[in-house]
Amino acid sequence: MSGRPPTEMRRHVGYVMQSAKVNDQLPVTVREVVTMGRFATRGPFGKMTDDDRRIVDESIERLELGDLTRRHLHELSGGQRQRVFVAQGLAQGGDVLLLDEPVTGLDVVSRQRILDVVAEERAAGRTIVMTTHDLSEAAESDHVLLLAGRVVASGSATEVLTAANLAEAYGGRLLRLADGMVLIDDPHHHAHGHDHAMCEEDDEQHSSSQ
Repeated sequence: MSGRPPTEMRRHVGYVMQSAKVNDQLPVTVREVVTMGRFATRGPFGKMTDDDRRIVDESIERLELGDLTRRHLHELSGGQRQRVFVAQGLAQGGDVLLLDEPVTGLDVVSRQRILDVVAEERAAGRTIVMTTHDLSEAAESDHVLLLAGRVVASGSATEVLTAANLAEAYGGRLLRLADGMVLIDDPHHHAHGHDHAMCEEDDEQHSSSQ
């Protein structure tokens, strides 16, 4: 990626995993989890600098977690935990931010805060790569990769999110409405939920497709 070896890329790519169940016995606080984002730069035993601490503090504040920093991760709601993971991804820094379905199943407040932060990162010139099952999210992206066990289509949202491509990917009927399109899915086509769109948002590289 970007002509860099894998060992070097960890300093240039932030990653946000899907929200997962947290072990109740894991004694780790919100601040500690976000601080782990700096390990790619400092290592787990490296000394934190003032700049590292500033980055951690800013990441916490941007995800509105300031009053939760001393709470243990297992004490948080699912939406709060996912905001912690996004804050950790921001703290990693780098040119690229990878997010694996970051807002799936979240409460409205957490969902909107995360999407707002993603939009801010995009506006700042950071490349955002995000997997999603939400077609409205995919439609806002500069580049979309539509997957169904293989690549169905790749290109701008307008080129990819067509009736023909969506029907091929999801195997269902499409009901057209006045203000858009609603997918009526065929549950037998992707019972394991593997069909999704991968979205890339990068103002510098894909501005012509916005």
